[in-house]
Amino acid sequence: MTVWHLVVSLTLVLVAVLVQTTIFRAVRPFDVSPDILLLMVIACGQWLKPEAAVLLGFVGGLMLDLFGTAPLGLHALAYTLAAYATVRVGDRFNYGLYFAVSAVGGITFVGIATVALIGTLFGEGTLASPGIVRTLVLVPAYNTVLALAVLPMTTWLYGTRLAPRYSRPGTPI
Repeated sequence: MTVWHLVVSLTLVLVAVLVQTTIFRAVRPFDVSPDILLLMVIACGQWLKPEAAVLLGFVGGLMLDLFGTAPLGLHALAYTLAAYATVRVGDRFNYGLYFAVSAVGGITFVGIATVALIGTLFGEGTLASPGIVRTLVLVPAYNTVLALAVLPMTTWLYGTRLAPRYSRPGTPI
């Protein structure tokens, strides 16, 4: 991993925060929008060292908390956990696009469920909201579909334009 990996990742996360807080506040198919930031944290996190990936999740979530109305730290904690889950299954992203896309859906579900659970503990009443089931089903579905485009893009960006992927011990580059 080089400094460029981190710079590109932070830039992509910043763009994802801006897109999520502007465009996807208004565009909400079935009253639920995809979590572009979480998708970008997962897509970039697979290319970073574990510490940098978790830091990227924290910074991305904190930026979303600063731009949003949620309690400060809510998304930061959830996205940090999602980045950690990405690190844990990151070497399995090499198994192919279909596994990677399904991993994105699962990690997105874990991230969204964490936001809902911690939001409820902070008094947001997230689990009691009428659309929680729709959110827990549609956001991972949206991110899974969007991952079909985002994962190849990040593979092209990190794999051919930047230095080789960070190799965890025991995994091939």
